[in-house]
Amino acid sequence: MVDHALGRAAVPQSRTGLLARVTMHRAVLGDLTFVVVLSVLHGFALSIGEHPPWIDWWWPLLVSVPATALLMLRRWAPWLVLFAQLAVTVGLTVFKLDIGGLNLVILVAIYSVCVRGSLKAAVVAATIAMVYPVSEMIVYDMSPVEGLLRISGAVVNLVMVVGWARAMQIGRRRAAQLEQTMTMLDEARDQLAADAAAIERARIAREFHDIVSHNLSVVALRAGVARALIDRDQDHARQTLQELEQSSRSALGEMRNLLNALRDHSTAGRDPMDWQPTPSLDGVDALVASVRGPHVEWKLDRRGQVRELSSGVEMTAYRIVQEAMTNVLKHAGAGRARVLLDYGPAALRIEVTNRISGVDAVGGRAVSQPSGHGLIGLRERVALLGGTLTAHPIMNGFHLEAVLPCAENSDLA
Repeated sequence: MVDHALGRAAVPQSRTGLLARVTMHRAVLGDLTFVVVLSVLHGFALSIGEHPPWIDWWWPLLVSVPATALLMLRRWAPWLVLFAQLAVTVGLTVFKLDIGGLNLVILVAIYSVCVRGSLKAAVVAATIAMVYPVSEMIVYDMSPVEGLLRISGAVVNLVMVVGWARAMQIGRRRAAQLEQTMTMLDEARDQLAADAAAIERARIAREFHDIVSHNLSVVALRAGVARALIDRDQDHARQTLQELEQSSRSALGEMRNLLNALRDHSTAGRDPMDWQPTPSLDGVDALVASVRGPHVEWKLDRRGQVRELSSGVEMTAYRIVQEAMTNVLKHAGAGRARVLLDYGPAALRIEVTNRISGVDAVGGRAVSQPSGHGLIGLRERVALLGGTLTAHPIMNGFHLEAVLPCAENSDLA
């Protein structure tokens, strides 16, 4: 699961890096095309236009073309490009030479500064850029009206460029935030998937524990009885072996159903616990009958109004009884055991109590039984239903009690 999640995370990152490189290459190619077009147009304008008699027409190209080519550096050194463009443009203006498209290059340089800087940097860049229209107005000795129109046009252009740059900056910031949010959502989705897989593995492990632990304990019990009776009462031993075979087949059948359900790809997306018959309290009688033997005397009592409960309560109650009986078979030795199912108006109370007899009971001491992972799993099951479970040693035995909420008028799941 972890490797799969890492693989899925690496693919978007590689795609993002590739997309960024392609975008950068296209942008650089666009700048190069813009530089070539402006240089050609400037050369054409100089060749057909008027120029001072003291200089050849192509001399301004020696300055304007390198200055325009500096536009290729605008993404890495926008301030340097802006100052270089202003210096060249103002210099050509002072000598009253044609500047070609350098006024457009200045606007592009301002955009580059504004889209990567703060609002304060954008205002400073726009203010500095006003050096060019002011110098042009002074050099060409424009009238007040003409000068006002020239300054107003420059201000409008600068406002438009700065506004566009700020809009692009906000859009990029939002896109970055959206990408970060998507990344966090992907990580959260992978984490939820991992948590769900861990929970499902724990549920399957509990099911396997309930099936294997109980049935193997029954098999061991029956095998011990058969071994003890094989020389004295062969008919009883044969019957015990038949019961042992039946218990083994039943355990294998339960495990086979669970494994087949886990391997069934046609039911992908469904709960694996829904792929097999859910055990219920109707099977407690057979469960108790399967463990009857000469060592432990079992008794099953039901109190209250016996009724059908929700599938979750029924299965949990069945597993509680099964785990408690398994612990008795493992640790109790000889004695008596009692299973009580008390159907109350708002809850089902389950008690499993065993008392040992013989040597183990001498001295009237409390008998301790290890809880292991079985009772831990039961506590998790009970907690999910909002119930309580207690298990503790008592004098000459062990007591387990669970209370599962189940109102009489509750809807069956």
